[in-house]
Amino acid sequence: MREAGERAQARRIVSAIIRWAVAVPLVTAACEGPPTSPGAAPPLVAVVAATSGSGGGETGPLSGVPVPQPVGGDIVNGPAAVRLGKALFWDEQTGGDGRIACASCHFHGEADNRTLNVLNPGPDGIFASGGVTAAGQTFTPVSIVNDDRVGSQGIVGATFTGIDPDPANAADQCTPNQTAPFFASRRVTARNAPTVIGAVFNRDNFWEGRANHTFNGLDPFGRTPNGLGTLSIGNASLASQAVGPPGNDTEMSCTGRPFNGAGSLGAKLLARTPLGHQHVDPTDGVLGPVAAAGTGLTVSYQALIDAAFSAAVAADAQNQFSRIWGQAIQAYEATLVPDQTPYDRFLAGNSAALTSTQQRGLDRFTGKGGCVHCHAGPELTDASVGFAASAGLVNEDGGDQGFHNLGVRPTAEDLGRGGCPAGPPCDRSAPGRFPVSVSGSTRDNGAFKTAALRNVKLTAPYFHNGGKATLADVVAFYNRGGDFANPEKASRIKPLSLDAGDQAALVDFLTNGLTDCRVENERAPFDHPALSPPNGAALAAVGAAGHGPCP
Repeated sequence: MREAGERAQARRIVSAIIRWAVAVPLVTAACEGPPTSPGAAPPLVAVVAATSGSGGGETGPLSGVPVPQPVGGDIVNGPAAVRLGKALFWDEQTGGDGRIACASCHFHGEADNRTLNVLNPGPDGIFASGGVTAAGQTFTPVSIVNDDRVGSQGIVGATFTGIDPDPANAADQCTPNQTAPFFASRRVTARNAPTVIGAVFNRDNFWEGRANHTFNGLDPFGRTPNGLGTLSIGNASLASQAVGPPGNDTEMSCTGRPFNGAGSLGAKLLARTPLGHQHVDPTDGVLGPVAAAGTGLTVSYQALIDAAFSAAVAADAQNQFSRIWGQAIQAYEATLVPDQTPYDRFLAGNSAALTSTQQRGLDRFTGKGGCVHCHAGPELTDASVGFAASAGLVNEDGGDQGFHNLGVRPTAEDLGRGGCPAGPPCDRSAPGRFPVSVSGSTRDNGAFKTAALRNVKLTAPYFHNGGKATLADVVAFYNRGGDFANPEKASRIKPLSLDAGDQAALVDFLTNGLTDCRVENERAPFDHPALSPPNGAALAAVGAAGHGPCP
């Protein structure tokens, strides 16, 4: 009888969502209370159907949100650009040692779940978390209580001297530069790798948003004082993000390797078979038609570029490679839209898509927990293109929209949005020394992008420092109002008084209600070539059907 009543209640909720989804305007925290008139929607519906917060648009299934499209650019054939972008994203030959692809840090739910050699010791230089006391050791997942960070490992320190003239060799010619604190181990980033799935909806990317929404063709920084490129392609933060790691001497490159021109990454890949050391499944949803029988593709990178880009750009590919790279990878990543979660099906009218416990978790997410104030709209983040367009570029605390100091760690450890790409001092003396913050507010110090939450089950550990090991740890963190009373901390981060049942229900909603089965089962468009992440388990190539069916 109780189950029948819960099913009937779910049907009423979904029916009301459908009726209210367009009509209900944005509501404020007052929506956490009971209806105030006979015609008011039930509390869960009122908040789910219209995102609470300081501005922004109504919520609904992610499938109802148009994928932001670049404004301008050089692509003349979209599907061909997706094919090129997928090949580039997964190609291990990109790395200075011939073993590191973009995907090497974005392969598990398009994030990174390795445990061997993943700890960065932070500003104090001391490894002291998860049983790790030096570089190259295995990290036992725990929540971080010091300035250590769980990052992604890249390359062993080395200095670039040239591209190997033999295209059969994937590694560049480099000399050792094995500096502290990693020495002969692979260097590890100072921030946790966020997923690229759904990242197309972010206005700016990277944790502090330095990957600007305008792509300048050369570096991540757009047309800001930090940027050196001259292009101006709008809605292109993923292109800006994509051109950062290939030249970074922690992530993918020996120090000093150029992106464009003679002796560059472009020259290297143009001379090599795409994915030349990796198997591509013949049923891959994008690359299958050009998959070779053994490894690599049957077409060259130049041919892929010719098919996707304007003739003028394609003819000068070696000198325009960063311009091509960024736009192509954005085209591929823009297809990675996780819009088939149980939550999305629930919002679309399937009353059985969420269990009663998950519905309780959703109620706390939208109500007492107040999560939707920042995890807003269909995209579940106030850092989205859509939220900025509807709510403006300044948040309720006066900082940049979509970026908040949560009290995860003391502000001074990582200035986030308030810092600058080259690190302190941010004295505006040269490109790289200008703060990323647009508002200039002190509330941007220690502020980081609000993560969209779909597939969060697959992307542990959490926060910019990888500081929380599990989703239960994350919920407990918010329930106690954060860990550090930073002066810049967002005003909404306060104790929530959620009981154990509320917290468990919220974790169930986050874990199971927000997971797209296609991502978990690696079904197209989340299928991929083979990959061998350094110090991680090898991934076999997966075709469009993935590892099994989905609802």
